[in-house]
Amino acid sequence: MPADTSQDDPILVLASGSAIRRQLLTESGLTVRTHPVPLDEAALRDQLTEGGATPGRMALELAHAKARLAARAVSRDHGADPIILAADQILSCDGQIYGKPTDLPHARRQLLALRNRTHALHTAIVLFQGSTPLWSHLETPRMTMRAFSEHFLDNYLAAEGATLLDCVGAYRLEGRGAQLFTTIDGTYDAVLGLPRLPLFQALRAHGILAT
Repeated sequence: MPADTSQDDPILVLASGSAIRRQLLTESGLTVRTHPVPLDEAALRDQLTEGGATPGRMALELAHAKARLAARAVSRDHGADPIILAADQILSCDGQIYGKPTDLPHARRQLLALRNRTHALHTAIVLFQGSTPLWSHLETPRMTMRAFSEHFLDNYLAAEGATLLDCVGAYRLEGRGAQLFTTIDGTYDAVLGLPRLPLFQALRAHGILAT
């Protein structure tokens, strides 16, 4: 459902079910409709890996694929060229790619592998009008996890629970995940998956938001 804003505002279709991305947009005054898409992200990520794509390129390609799927579905349903926003994140650490954990034991293994190390979080966002790409952007925050104890980790997993299964790297910086880190080099929005300031610049540049 669209957010409660004026009917005159442009509607942005978010090709994601991410609650935090929608929250960031609606809190900034945008009218948002969410439209998650049935993309097999793991299969496409594997295909891109075999093709030698960098983690940043993978994130961009996955975001483009989501936008194209959403554009086809929304155009078919509404007969218009909607403004589509899609995003993706790829986590890399010393040449290893990490995605969303499949269960809590998997989340535990991921966090232990990232403990006391620095990883890169490749955050891509793309903007389409219908099936036409308008703009893309990539940011790569660098995140250093502290040497947390397994006792802390067990309590963290119990408290956060299944919410971590929707998070690349098995952490939510907006939640208890902030306690996992010693330093973060990058913007908070990019870590959460939606760098808003460059997005707003692009929306203004394309006449979607008022200047």
